[in-house]
Amino acid sequence: MFEEINKELRRLQEGIDRWHRADNMLKELYSQLRQQEEKKVHFENRLRKENLDVEKLSRMSLIALFYTILGSREKQLEKERQEALAAELKYNDILRQIDYINIKISELEAERSRYSNYQKEYDQLFRKKYEMLKNSNSANAEKIIQLERDISKNHTDLKEILEAISAGNRVLNALDRVARSLDRAESWGMWDMFGSSGLLTNMAKHGHIDDARDAASEVQSLLNTFRAELADVQITSQISIDISGFTKFADFFFDGLITDWIVQRKIHDSQNSVMEVRDQVNRVMHRLRDMEYKTNNEINSLKNKLNEIVSKA
Repeated sequence: MFEEINKELRRLQEGIDRWHRADNMLKELYSQLRQQEEKKVHFENRLRKENLDVEKLSRMSLIALFYTILGSREKQLEKERQEALAAELKYNDILRQIDYINIKISELEAERSRYSNYQKEYDQLFRKKYEMLKNSNSANAEKIIQLERDISKNHTDLKEILEAISAGNRVLNALDRVARSLDRAESWGMWDMFGSSGLLTNMAKHGHIDDARDAASEVQSLLNTFRAELADVQITSQISIDISGFTKFADFFFDGLITDWIVQRKIHDSQNSVMEVRDQVNRVMHRLRDMEYKTNNEINSLKNKLNEIVSKA
């Protein structure tokens, strides 16, 4: 009797859930965008300052003359160039993050717009079904309606949990790529420590550091997506996440490697940073999988109750 109505209600409910999902993720992404825009201004100023320092030392300025007299002009110039390079790399990474977030925002704005009328349509159809059940004089009408709504809600929760798990897995895979590149850079760096340094050794080590830096930039983008997915999964009261560890990951990575990138200690520090973020993500993933298990059990329990009522009606 209600098969077609139930099918349409499920379709509309899914659209409503997609609207809420897009809305929750947009709130998180707009927050991330504001943070990145603030960082962009900061690193614009820092890059301008670092380039000015290089320029002052490159031409015959008073400060250049001072370091020339001390006999350390070239050393100071190299230091300023490294600091300018670090600022430029971080600035460019922030620009990539802003572009990525803006693309995601455009996609989610379009998705939210598609489902803007679904709640109104759902309410109208649900009311129609409710009146039909009341008129059928079924003693279990309200129980059936509530069970169906609970089942639908749990299906939505499960879908969002699985999407968050998928996003978390992508972060972990990217972190593994960073770790592998750092391990290779560390191995090549050991040759330096034992006096076997040469052009090929340095090229190999720096190449792996570049790979690690590129992968770290990808990790930051994926972490932003993961955070947005967690905002969609309504588990804020159940999972506590140290967001600062996520947001500071790329900052530490870029500053730690570029300004003194030939030092093994810096590579080791970056490896520790990767491990800390990975541990955080794994803890969240463990909670998400526990929620997946419990939600599946709840769905099965509700379905059994519904089948029992229907079979006895």
